[in-house]
Amino acid sequence: MTTLLELTIKAKAEDKAALETMLIRFQPKIRKLSSSAPYAWKEDMEQELYIQLIKAIHRFEIQEVEPQWKFSHQLHSAI
Repeated sequence: MTTLLELTIKAKAEDKAALETMLIRFQPKIRKLSSSAPYAWKEDMEQELYIQLIKAIHRFEIQEVEPQWKFSHQLHSAI
């Protein structure tokens, strides 16, 4: 299974398959968040959440996370 960090890197590089995989992976959370909305707003709310997720992926600064990710991943693998 591909990690979210790997998918994010690929999605930022315009890999449409990686972006689609991320959207599918977040689908249950998006549906749960929109479930409390009135029925008439549910579809619009889900659409807006997907748009915000895509924007967040493109704003995400990988340089700030990658060194920490590698360290924690190595630590986890050693345990």
